[in-house]
Amino acid sequence: MVTLVVVLAMGGGGLAWYAAEETADLATQNATAKQLLAASDGKVAEQTTRDGLSAQIAEAETVLAEPVLTRLVTGTGDARDSLEAASGAVEASMVEFARSQVTAARNGMASAQARAEKVYTATKGMGLDDAVRGQLQAALDTLAAVDAAADETLAGEDLGKLEKAAADLSTNRSALTLATQSLTDAQDAITCPWPDQTWDPDSGKIPSSALAAIPWAPTHFVRADALQDLVDLDAAYSQVFGEHLTINSSYRTYESQASLYDPASPTAAPPGCSTHGLGLAVDIGGGVQTFDTEQYTWLKQHAETYGWTHPDWAEPAGRMPEPWHWESVLLRVGS
Repeated sequence: MVTLVVVLAMGGGGLAWYAAEETADLATQNATAKQLLAASDGKVAEQTTRDGLSAQIAEAETVLAEPVLTRLVTGTGDARDSLEAASGAVEASMVEFARSQVTAARNGMASAQARAEKVYTATKGMGLDDAVRGQLQAALDTLAAVDAAADETLAGEDLGKLEKAAADLSTNRSALTLATQSLTDAQDAITCPWPDQTWDPDSGKIPSSALAAIPWAPTHFVRADALQDLVDLDAAYSQVFGEHLTINSSYRTYESQASLYDPASPTAAPPGCSTHGLGLAVDIGGGVQTFDTEQYTWLKQHAETYGWTHPDWAEPAGRMPEPWHWESVLLRVGS
């Protein structure tokens, strides 16, 4: 101890300067680490990296709070090295997280892109001005360029570029979705005469793999994800009336919609505007085809419990009273 005191005394201002420099370096590094910890909140692939950095920040503050003499003896090198390693782990985790965000954004973009391309193709020759369809094509071209840039960015480690790529993909996906909806609305306006009708490029073009035969009426089909609700409704109906629901109409292809459509009559919707074309509507007989019968009244009271409903336009006071027309509630959520 005596020797140390003598050394300190001989070192004088040099040692004091050295201690001050080390302290200042650690304090600066710790302040930077705190900023990184705050900036990384919700942006790391592994939360444990932030926990580790938080622990090293606390350790650095403990070292900084020690007496000068203690720091001279123990030094601050270990604290700086540990803080640097913990900060590096957080930065690497942020890069990994940003990369996963880009990948997720690209995956999410695929569905929006597929929908846009489908709408663009389906509206060809349907009476829309080319300039209207051109807006969607421009949005598709822009998104393709953004996607290509994102693909290149994924190969690097630049956090800022990765975060920008994810943001650009999200922004342009939103723009593409809006452009798709605008084109859909424009087509709807010239194709479907009634506000309660909606043009859909999938109408009448549902792949067979997405359809399912109605078990007790196997020549009729609905969308596969709506079948179980209809089966459950039929089971409840059969317990009361001793017979299956009478299915008179179900999924209609685009061609069958066209053959049924008569512009002079509101009975059948124009091709592309029919809920039958989406596989989410059925026409029911066996008493249901008349308002206020026992069968119709039972369905009105119970059908929605099983995921099927009678639309407003088909109600007695609706624009086209059709007691026989029933739709899956999946239409309400746009599924």
